[in-house]
Amino acid sequence: MKILYAIQGTGNGHLSRAMDVIPCLMKHGEVKILVSGIQGDLILPYQLEHKMRGLSFIFGKSGGVDIWKTFVKSNITKLVKEINSLPVEDYDLVINDFEPVSAWACYAKNIPCIG
Repeated sequence: MKILYAIQGTGNGHLSRAMDVIPCLMKHGEVKILVSGIQGDLILPYQLEHKMRGLSFIFGKSGGVDIWKTFVKSNITKLVKEINSLPVEDYDLVINDFEPVSAWACYAKNIPCIG
C-alpha cells in the first residue's frame, strides 16, 4: 500500500508527532512524506518525498499569529501550483496532519483524505 503522510511544517508540534506516527505507518505500507510550511525548526529523520511552501501562519513576537505578516509572506500563486501538481491520485491512502496542500489537492481531485 502506498501511503502519503502530509504534515504541516509550521511550528514543531506536528513534526514532533510525526516522529512517532511515521514508524507505525511504515509497518502497513510504503510511506511517502510531504511537509509544507515555513517556520519549523525540527528536521525529520526520514526522507521527504515532497517539501512545499504551502500556507503558513507567521507568529508574532508575543506568540500569537501576525495576520499582516502571514498575508505578506503568503504566495497564493505558488500555493495553487503546488496543489495542482501534487499527484495524490498515485497513493492508496492520504493521511493529512493539518497540511493544506494535500487537503486541497485531494478535494480538487475527489480523492479521499484522512485528516
